[in-house]
Amino acid sequence: MGTGKKEAARRTRQGKDSDGMNNIHQKGENFYRSAKRVKTLNQFKEGRPERNARGDITKAASFQSFEKKAVARVEPHRKWFTNTRVIGQDALTEFREAIESQKKDPYSYLLKRNKLPLSLIDDGKSRERKDGVLQHRAKMRLETEGFGDTFGPKAQRKRPRMAVSSLGDYAAATSEEQQVYGAKLVEAAALRPEDEDVPAGEAADLITGELTTAREPVFSKGQSKRIWNELYKVIDSSDVVIHVLDARDPLGTRCQSVEKYMREEAPHKHLLFLLNKCDLVPTSVAVSFAIPVAPHLLHFTTTALVKILVLALPSIDSMEMDLLRLWEIEPLRSLPALCRLGMVN
Repeated sequence: MGTGKKEAARRTRQGKDSDGMNNIHQKGENFYRSAKRVKTLNQFKEGRPERNARGDITKAASFQSFEKKAVARVEPHRKWFTNTRVIGQDALTEFREAIESQKKDPYSYLLKRNKLPLSLIDDGKSRERKDGVLQHRAKMRLETEGFGDTFGPKAQRKRPRMAVSSLGDYAAATSEEQQVYGAKLVEAAALRPEDEDVPAGEAADLITGELTTAREPVFSKGQSKRIWNELYKVIDSSDVVIHVLDARDPLGTRCQSVEKYMREEAPHKHLLFLLNKCDLVPTSVAVSFAIPVAPHLLHFTTTALVKILVLALPSIDSMEMDLLRLWEIEPLRSLPALCRLGMVN
């Protein structure tokens, strides 16, 4: 294929135009530079003004004026040199305390939000917990100040920020943490029931406070303070509490703390043990378990107990009814006709 040149350019190059005056030099015309090239070169010189022999500017450059004008100045007013919104420390402390008190109230609502810098009010307590779990301060600091921001060529400060200034301070802080940890171990040993059987392999772990197995996060589910508060709300608002036990592991599903709380703090309330999943174990096993638990059971008449259980659990089956009749249940003299039922599972 050809070079793609136009026909008009070929005729001009070969001198075959109609007038035949293309190769003749005319006076006043730049023979070495075309008009487009001259225009481009003039653009390069537009940034300089034209001056006369004495150095005075006769023609200003592009986007430039040589006439002297008044210098612009900022108005000497206080509103341009102060903060737009100012708040004192006393008012800030009072507002922070009010926010903390209202956050814990579930019955208060925020109707109108004031335009205040809430970052001054937030003291960082909300960031200490992630998914309800208390985070370590070192882990929080690593999220905000990474290793690359402290060390290396991209470091933002000259020296790292450390909690201690010398090895002596670090040793003192370590000994203080060890004392706090020892106090926690003593407190945990005091809260443990004396009659509870401890396996031989776990005795050393109770003394040292160390666990030989890893603790998975799934085992900490359902142990938050909020769930326990809801449980005790149910207990406080109930006259009869039904404790549902699993027939496969009845002792493992008993909540000793709830029984102790009701025995000491609410002796007027009634606690029932309901053995669930009886169809998964032999009847003899379920009956044998009912014998050691019988002293802890409240004694109702069979009819009254069945009525309460049917009111609480309409889906109770016939096998569990037969098991309840096997228990030695003595009549109760005073049983309220209408009582609020609380389920503890």
